[in-house]
Amino acid sequence: MEIIKITGKYINTGKIELENSKTISWDVLSNENLPAIPFGSKLELVITFNEKDFLSGTNGFVWATYDLRQAEINKETLLAQNIGSEIKSEKLGNIMLYVIKILSKNEIEDAINFIWKGESGLRLKPDWNSPNILSHNKIRLFNSS
Repeated sequence: MEIIKITGKYINTGKIELENSKTISWDVLSNENLPAIPFGSKLELVITFNEKDFLSGTNGFVWATYDLRQAEINKETLLAQNIGSEIKSEKLGNIMLYVIKILSKNEIEDAINFIWKGESGLRLKPDWNSPNILSHNKIRLFNSS
């Protein structure tokens, strides 16, 4: 899922001017060596977040939200279904994300189905794709010239 897609142009050694007139340096984006990009090239910067990391059940994680109250409600709702869980926090940039972790491996699939996947469950949609959340999980830089 793409969160932010912004275009700009390569203006100087290591400098990118974005469409909103802000300038960023290559070294802020990557520790990799600066690629050979001709000056004036149009660029597209895409910041993406793979929501499935928090939905897959890996390590017991089945849901995430930036709203602590929603996480607490979901935890209590799972408890009413006899599924034990806990809330962990994960910092994404300057935003706190609250992740629900299922305590028993045997209950992970039931929790996933109940929270978002199953027809008879809560059918929640991810809310961490809010424009206020900037993820650093994956940054792709495309030369679109």
